Amino acid sequence: MLLEKKMDSRPEWHAEPGKKSGRADVSSGSDITQHDLGLGSRLGYSQDLSPAWRAKLRRLQKWHRRSRAVSYHDKSLRQALINLDKLCEDLTLPKSVKAEVSVLFRKARKKEITPGRNTWSVLTALIFIVARMRRMPRTEKEIAKALTRHSSLEEREAFRALRRIRKILAKELDLEVPRPMPEEYLDRFASRLNLPNKIKSKAHEICTSIPEEFKFKKASYLVAAGAIYNASRKFENRVKIREVANNLDVGVSSLSKTGKQIREFSAHF
Repeated sequence: MLLEKKMDSRPEWHAEPGKKSGRADVSSGSDITQHDLGLGSRLGYSQDLSPAWRAKLRRLQKWHRRSRAVSYHDKSLRQALINLDKLCEDLTLPKSVKAEVSVLFRKARKKEITPGRNTWSVLTALIFIVARMRRMPRTEKEIAKALTRHSSLEEREAFRALRRIRKILAKELDLEVPRPMPEEYLDRFASRLNLPNKIKSKAHEICTSIPEEFKFKKASYLVAAGAIYNASRKFENRVKIREVANNLDVGVSSLSKTGKQIREFSAHF
């Protein structure tokens, strides 16, 4: 009798239809990025069905999703997490960042920080904080532009809202937001410019040679852009300064000045 009641803690093996071998389901089954933690039922259908049946089932899926959020609290949380998904996709951030932002957003709601504030602004501020904490920083301009694309805020208003709410969230949730280092921007900036690995490696070398004092005086993303521009000057496939500035969303004059300052004390020039 005891053996019958004993819980089986081994992975659950199951085989898909038409397959002999199975796979182990060792996941927890919950998803923090869903308002119901992913524990609610899902309605799926086969792509082999006729278009008419697929259309019917899509309508059923829509009503089924709506039925999963009954109270106002659930509905607002569900919509906020849908908006978060859009922002993370727009800013090319991984699911780990989305999951952490989801946790912090729930904490902010519990502490009643979110009422009376624009949900998009709160989400972008949390994304800004978490991305820096996880060493995957996005520039303030990138975050503000994402906010303007998804909300009714103008760019200037978006900057103000982002800075104000960011400070409030960091204080109320007791979060330490580290200053980003130029090296953390290099790989993403180089990929955006479609630069080869040799230029990327040279940019990392240049960043290493820059004094820490200079890095803290200048904006980190501007130092990274200057290092990439200077690195490209060492090779035949040199990138024009205006191309770098336009792609990385920095001013041409600021980039030119920073690049010149880097060349003055860099051992690689």
